[in-house]
Amino acid sequence: MIPNINLMPKIEKGPTSLKFAFILVGILSMLTIILLAFLYYSAKNEIADAISMRDTLIATRDELQVNVTSLDTENQESLQESVTFVERVSYPVTPIISETKNLLPPNTYMRSYEFSTLGVTVIVDLETLNAVSVYVSDLKNNPYFNDIKVGTIEAFEIDSMKEELREPQFAEVPRYEIEIELTINEEYIAAGGDEQ
Repeated sequence: MIPNINLMPKIEKGPTSLKFAFILVGILSMLTIILLAFLYYSAKNEIADAISMRDTLIATRDELQVNVTSLDTENQESLQESVTFVERVSYPVTPIISETKNLLPPNTYMRSYEFSTLGVTVIVDLETLNAVSVYVSDLKNNPYFNDIKVGTIEAFEIDSMKEELREPQFAEVPRYEIEIELTINEEYIAAGGDEQ
């Protein structure tokens, strides 16, 4: 009989490599489960943040919609008030503006007009008190106006903002801001005014 002699070393790879493969698969499975759990919870947190942000944006949208609606109603009311005012004012304003500007002495400034149903209030900057009296008397003699009421006369300096930066100038004279209420002569305007 022939003896069974094997001169090659005996290598047993089966059980060790199988064990190593099971450990490797277990580690990969654990990492996959951990990664999936992390992705699940981060997605869940992102969804919760997105829902809260959506609710905040919806509340902001609703608030802005209410503001737009209230502004629209205010604009409609102000438009309605404007139409009502224009319907109540039954006189042309252009000749009145022209008359108040034409009667102004030199070196004056017309600040504002405010029309009402029976008259107009003007605010004018005049250079001297003499110019104030001349302007008021010219308005009194004008056929466009029935009554003239001088409201307030206030003195002011032109460069009052720059006063701290420079030395006082003793030659400067203050200007005067005057508020005048004019009652309109409706009959004269209805007859055509100066166009007669």
